[in-house]
Amino acid sequence: MSAFDVCLAFLILAAAFALICLGIMLLKTASTLKDVSQLSQDLDVTVGKVNKTVDDVNYKMDQLNAPIETINRVFTTKRENPGILGTILGVRSFFTKKK
Repeated sequence: MSAFDVCLAFLILAAAFALICLGIMLLKTASTLKDVSQLSQDLDVTVGKVNKTVDDVNYKMDQLNAPIETINRVFTTKRENPGILGTILGVRSFFTKKK
């Protein structure tokens, strides 16, 4: 056996080892992609639940804010001088019943 035949045998063994390693890496990559796909589906479900919860909280905050704004409007003085007509209309609208 010559040195060329020994080098060729090592080259063939190295190529076979490289192909085996590449196959193992591709199999692990496929399983990782499957796991990532499942995690992304779970993440979509979780984000949907969080969005629903945030919408509920915002709705409740708006409901809590409405009475406070009404009371605040009564006690807040306006900086502008509305004049006599504006004052009369404001007092009239304060005492009229809203439907």
